[in-house]
Formats: sequence, C-alpha cells, structure tokens
Amino acid sequence: MPKEVIYTIKEAARKLRLHEQTLRNWERAGIIKLQRFGKNRSRLFRPSDIARCRWIQKYSGRGISLKGVKALLIMNRGGNHN
Repeated sequence: MPKEVIYTIKEAARKLRLHEQTLRNWERAGIIKLQRFGKNRSRLFRPSDIARCRWIQKYSGRGISLKGVKALLIMNRGGNHN
C-alpha cells in the first residue's frame, strides 16, 4: 500500500499558488486544521487538506470573507469538505 503524500507549508503554498502566510491565517481563523509534527510543530498538509484549501480559495476568490467561508464549510457536511 503506497504511503500518503504529505506536504510542508512551503510545498503546499507553492502547489496552491498562495503565500505561506495565507495558509497560516486560515489555520488561525479556524478554517483549516492541520497535523503538526516535530519539536518545532511543523504543519503537515495531506491531500485532503490541499483539496479543502482549493475549496477555500475558490470561495474567498469570489469575494466571500473568511467568516463566510467558515460558515459555508460548517454547513457543508459539518466542515469536512474535501
């Protein structure tokens, strides 16, 4: 069974064409929750996290605030949108 691909915040930001700080802001706002590892608690992005970030990107790019995006996520399958 192949291992799941895991991305660092730098790799995820590059893949999503976003700034790393944007991803940190989304985490701080509570619209993404990431696994952490190591002494410095580095963020881990799984493919499902990348998919969620793309969804957030889509709606925030349409002018919806982070608060609005968070509400949409909660309404959409309890915030477990992939």
